[in-house]
Amino acid sequence: MQLFYGLLGQLFGTNFLFKDVNLEKNFYTCKSFHLYLADFQFIMASNEEFDIFKYFDLTHQDNVVVSYRGPITDVIMSELSRDIRNKLAEKPQASKKVFAVFMELSQNILYYSAEKIEFDQKVNSMGTILITHEDSHYRFSCGNLVDNAHVDDLMESCQKINSLDKDALREYKREQRSAPQKERSKGAGIGLIHVAIIAGSPLDMEFRKINEKTSFFVLSVNIKGDLKDDKGTE
Repeated sequence: MQLFYGLLGQLFGTNFLFKDVNLEKNFYTCKSFHLYLADFQFIMASNEEFDIFKYFDLTHQDNVVVSYRGPITDVIMSELSRDIRNKLAEKPQASKKVFAVFMELSQNILYYSAEKIEFDQKVNSMGTILITHEDSHYRFSCGNLVDNAHVDDLMESCQKINSLDKDALREYKREQRSAPQKERSKGAGIGLIHVAIIAGSPLDMEFRKINEKTSFFVLSVNIKGDLKDDKGTE
């Protein structure tokens, strides 16, 4: 439901943020929606025919914690942060993990999205953020346009991270902190490593080519943890 209004915002030039959604079903955690998120961006970018009713049906589910499509600004990040903490207030361990992943991946959009929009008298990066839940974990997905020149580097980075266990990830993170920053690097590589450590699960990535210059990049991760009342325990 939330992303449906995000679509309307994109179509009509207004950005919507809806917060009150029940948390029960697990539709958004399945592979089909993960791919559909990229398909949606492809259709919007390539001006192909888009079935808004099908999109509404797919997104009218009730396991969404937070969803947002629009510019990433300090104010919006603050609002989304507050929303996450409010909705997970009775699950402090899960809240801490989800919030940490949110901060890392939203900053990745802020730094590296190839899609820009003028918002609040500033040029801001555009992206999509989606947090859902099922019985055993939360799933955090984010999507944004990236330059095709950086696709191989992103894939290599994610594959490297996925090949390491938790101890090796910590060592790799220390190595990256002491290494000279590459061109374009504002700590994104370290951020992805940190996400994998926090989540305790692999990074799931998808790329869909939009045109000769850009592709839509979807990064998802399952955040492990007890979703019951976890006060004092994890």
